Amino acid sequence: MKKLAVISILALMMVSISSSPAFEQGNERTQAEHLFVQAQKALADGNEDGAESLLKESLNIDPSFTSSIWQLAQIYERQGKLEFARELMLRGLKIEPNATWAKEKLSQIEKSLSDKLIDEIQNYMAEGQYEKAIPKLSLYKSMIPDDPLPYTLLGRCHLALGHLDSARGFLLTSLRLNPSDTRVGSLLDIVDEKIKRSSLDSMVERAKKLLADYEPSSADEARKVLDEILAKDPQNAWAKEKLADLDLVIAKRKKDESSAKKKEEMANRSRAIVSKSKNAFLAALRGLSGHLTAIILGLTAVLLFFDLKKKVSQKKYPLQGSLSLIPILDIVSLVNSNLKTGRMIITTNRIKGEIFFEKGEIVHARWKGYDGKKAFQKLMELKNGSYYFLNHLPKIKHTISEPLSVLLLSMTPHREAPKSTDEKAAETDEFFAKI
Repeated sequence: MKKLAVISILALMMVSISSSPAFEQGNERTQAEHLFVQAQKALADGNEDGAESLLKESLNIDPSFTSSIWQLAQIYERQGKLEFARELMLRGLKIEPNATWAKEKLSQIEKSLSDKLIDEIQNYMAEGQYEKAIPKLSLYKSMIPDDPLPYTLLGRCHLALGHLDSARGFLLTSLRLNPSDTRVGSLLDIVDEKIKRSSLDSMVERAKKLLADYEPSSADEARKVLDEILAKDPQNAWAKEKLADLDLVIAKRKKDESSAKKKEEMANRSRAIVSKSKNAFLAALRGLSGHLTAIILGLTAVLLFFDLKKKVSQKKYPLQGSLSLIPILDIVSLVNSNLKTGRMIITTNRIKGEIFFEKGEIVHARWKGYDGKKAFQKLMELKNGSYYFLNHLPKIKHTISEPLSVLLLSMTPHREAPKSTDEKAAETDEFFAKI
């Protein structure tokens, strides 16, 4: 009876021990060792693939079993899978950091791997496949962190891909590791120039947008951007030209504002004078109430006269006709010779052009996408269409300063036969009879 009790207790102890973590761990190691032995037999039989599978299974059961790690790393090395072999060696050294032979083997693998990586990297870069070269370079850099070569090549790859900031960072690291490498210094100069140009192009685009959507309120901002462009690139002809144009526009706006202010002040003074005159008139009117009717009629006539004169002075006088009847050059010459101010609208094939006159001289012209002299020359070549002249000159930027005679000298001579003096005199009388 006592023997039966002892056997039962021993059985329970065995079950308890077998279910404990320590027993399970020992059991896993036993299985891993068994698979390792089977892998060695497979290698002895020349079955490398079978050995590889057994070693992987062994590591799945016990990931810390270094014997399987070392053996699988050597298989990968023989197969040329150097990256996998290196990872396994690093994994084993974390478990057994004092394994001297493993450190030596890792150095051999990394030497072979670095040579292989350099060949692959150079091939990728030669084919322009910089995205594929970058991961290889990162691996190379992690193996030999003090070698400037991977940093130089990473800088070249990122430069080719347009990643200027990344390229600059890698090149600076390479130059720090090898300050005497002039090629890296030259590459760094190229990157810095591209970064500067990129910033400059961005500012130019910003200035173009501000000038295209120009408003008086944005003048200061546009001028600031143009100044910044010239600070980075003092020889930038475009920025110089636009800054000069902007200064002219700003100066003209200030002049117009000053003129408008003076006119407003004069108008206020005139209203004050009129008010005083009105009061004096009312006082006199009260004194001359006996002659009220006659005075009112006289004043009414005077006011009507001045009102009519004002309307006449402000009225627009149109003149229109066909270019097929009267050449455009003759119309322009007539306006010029009579010192008229206004604008002439020329329409042909639903396209409108304009010529602006000030005291007979041409100060601006517009036609399609042209302005100034080019537009004037294009308009002078028209043979068909209609013209429409108005005695009103809007506010425009003067783009033509030469007299009409000088402008005509720079153009192809008019091919039509000149008209007689009587015909020109008749046209002049007819033109100004309408104005």
